[in-house]
Amino acid sequence: MNIERMDPMFKHSIWREQNAILYFSGTALSKLGDKFYIIAIPWLIYELTQSAASMGMMFLFQTLPFILVSPIAGVLADRFPRRTLLFACALLQGLLVAIIPILSILQVLQIWHIYFLGFIIASFGAVFSVVNATVVPQLFKKESLIKVNTTLQFIDTSSVLLGSMLAGILISKINVYNVLFLDAFSFFPIAVSILFLTFLSKEAPSKVTSNSWQQLRDGANFLLKHSILGPFTLLVLLANVANGALISMLIYFSREKLLLTSEEIGWVYAGAAVTQIIAIAIVNHLGNKGNHIRLMLNNIMISGLGIITVSFSWNWQTLLLAVAIQSAPVIMFNVLFKTMRQRLVPSYIFGRVNGIISMLGMGALPLAGFLTGIIAEAIDIRFIFFTLGFISFLVPLRFTKLTKLNVEEEERKVTVI
Repeated sequence: MNIERMDPMFKHSIWREQNAILYFSGTALSKLGDKFYIIAIPWLIYELTQSAASMGMMFLFQTLPFILVSPIAGVLADRFPRRTLLFACALLQGLLVAIIPILSILQVLQIWHIYFLGFIIASFGAVFSVVNATVVPQLFKKESLIKVNTTLQFIDTSSVLLGSMLAGILISKINVYNVLFLDAFSFFPIAVSILFLTFLSKEAPSKVTSNSWQQLRDGANFLLKHSILGPFTLLVLLANVANGALISMLIYFSREKLLLTSEEIGWVYAGAAVTQIIAIAIVNHLGNKGNHIRLMLNNIMISGLGIITVSFSWNWQTLLLAVAIQSAPVIMFNVLFKTMRQRLVPSYIFGRVNGIISMLGMGALPLAGFLTGIIAEAIDIRFIFFTLGFISFLVPLRFTKLTKLNVEEEERKVTVI
């Protein structure tokens, strides 16, 4: 029986490629472990300190590396073999996570150990994230990038649902330290799979003679001068001010204004995750068809409407709807923007460009959250959400001229080195 005749789509499926099987399976296990870590670390810190300030401090230590280290990671990605960087970062993250429960077994664990290890783990995570995003075009053909990125986004979104649920159950059954051991082991499958990946283009970046600072400037200049990526990076920075405010204050809003229970808040996140999966399926269906620039601008505008809707919600059902309206377009935008970068940036400078975009995008989130928390002490959080959502809706209107640009023409200018 000919399987390809029965299902013509299978003939062109990326799942026929060895790279896809290795890369996605390793990524799925790693992402699941990430969600264990995200739940386990705050749980552990609360058990040790019962302090909200300590949990906030940990958030700072876990966020700072993605702002400070990402540009450096971009330089590393363009200077050293990317396979080596990915393998080393995955292995080191796993080993460092395992140190936390080991210190507990030795009865010497203190809160500063978790802060310090958390910062180092996040630093290697920032390097891995930038290099990982940079290496995708070297593993898959250009025409497959939309499918690859939608699959990666599906894995990430699904791991939020499955990982959070499993982490909660496992913490109650086997304790938080054993959950951290499981997280540590989850890094090893992706580390091993990286060793067997086949690169479609030259694996090691070209040798460079300039210093690291000059390389970083080259990446920034490329981004600033690019007719499409430069404006979109600015748009991401502006949109993430509103998104950061919502993400950081959603639990506060849910409890303070809507008086929701933990179960109802869980339904809000679960419902939003389902709509995100639907959004991923839509992007996958669209593929390379249509005007992606127009779609991306519309996504930001719809997301702004979602934030406005949050400000008017009165129970968990209306909040679920509002968060779904806000988050699903963001997921679509992320997939399209990631694919656009992979198609428009030459391989020799891709790491630096990714690092700078990661720094700017991530940098807006904690700052927006911090300022929103301060302002919310004096101004009603509903008004803050409404104002930021309205601004987020209007901002893309200033970028409509981008719809006249031709992505395919820009892509033809790219020289793969």
